[in-house]
Amino acid sequence: MIRSARTEHSYYVRDAAQADLPAVLTMKAAAWREAYGHLRDEQFFQRAEATLDRQIEHWRGIVDRGTTVWMAEDERGTCVGMACAAPARPERMHGRTDLPDLELTALYVLASAQGTGVADALLDRALGEAPAFLWVLAENPRAQSFYRRHGFHDDGASVAMDGPWEGLQEQLMVRRAAGMGSSA
Repeated sequence: MIRSARTEHSYYVRDAAQADLPAVLTMKAAAWREAYGHLRDEQFFQRAEATLDRQIEHWRGIVDRGTTVWMAEDERGTCVGMACAAPARPERMHGRTDLPDLELTALYVLASAQGTGVADALLDRALGEAPAFLWVLAENPRAQSFYRRHGFHDDGASVAMDGPWEGLQEQLMVRRAAGMGSSA
C-alpha cells in the first residue's frame, strides 16, 4: 500500500489479471491523452481508443505468454497506473548488443496520481534494481527526469517514430547496474 500525503489517498500495486486488462488499457488511453495531448491531435486519440478491443486481445496474449502487467489502484479500486517489463526483444534493441536483457515496455500513471509514489512503486515492481533499458519520447522531459532519478541515463541513441507517432523521436535510456544513479 502507498499512502500519499499529497492526495490523502491510498494506492495499491498488484499483478493485473486478465479481467483487469480493460480497466488497465482504458486508464492507459487516458494517460496518453494527458501526457501527449499537446503532441497529437484529437483524431489520434479517437483512433487509439477505437482499437481498445484489439489492444485488450494483444495484451491478453502478452499475459498468456507469461509477462506480468502490474497495476496501481486507488482505494475505490480504480486503476490509476500500469507498468510492464519483458525480456529484451531484438526489434527494440535496434541492432545493439550492449543493452541489458530487460526492457521496461510500459509505465503510465494518471496525472491525478503523479507525485504520490505510484510510479515509483510500479517501476520497483516491474524492474526492482535490475539493469534495464527503455525508450521514452524525446518530447517527454517529465518522464526522462523520473527515469534519471531511478538510475537511468540518456544513452544518446534515438529513433524516429513512424505510423501515428510520425514526427516524434524516442530516445534510449539505460540503467546498467543497481545503485548506479544518474550519470547524465
